[in-house]
Amino acid sequence: MSKDMRRLGRKEGDVRAMSDVAILFLRLFIGGVALLHIIGKLQTYDNVVLTYRHILGFDGATSFMIVTVLEGLFAAMIMIGVATRFAASMMIIVSAMAIAEALLPGGLPTDHAKLYFVYMGIYMTLVISGGGKYAFHVPQLIRKNVLKR
Repeated sequence: MSKDMRRLGRKEGDVRAMSDVAILFLRLFIGGVALLHIIGKLQTYDNVVLTYRHILGFDGATSFMIVTVLEGLFAAMIMIGVATRFAASMMIIVSAMAIAEALLPGGLPTDHAKLYFVYMGIYMTLVISGGGKYAFHVPQLIRKNVLKR
C-alpha cells in the first residue's frame, strides 16, 4: 500500500471500487449524451439530410442513417459495457470525422467541433480504462462457458 493511501486512511480495494463506479458513471453519462444527441439529430432529420456529407458513395440520407444507427449501437454497447474499448474506439473515429468535417469549408460550426473534441476525450478515457468491473466482459464469459463444459 502506498504512503499516500495510508495517510488518507484508504485501502487499495476502496480506491479500485471507487474507480470502477466512476467508470460506470462515465459510461452511462457519455452513452446517454450520445443517445440524446442522436435523438436531437433525428428530430431535425429534414434539415440534417440536406447538408449531410456523402460517405463511401452513398447519398446523404443513406450515409446519415448508417452513421446514426452505428452511433446508437456503439452508445448502447458503451452503456451496457459490452466491448467497451471497441465501441469507444469506433466513437473516436466518428468524433474525429466530425472534427475533420468542421475544418472543411461550409462544415460544422466550431461549437459543434469543440463538443466532438470533448466527446473524443471521454471516449479515449474509456479506451484506456475499459469497461471496469461493472461491465460484461465477453471474452471472460466465453472462457467460463467453455471451461465449464
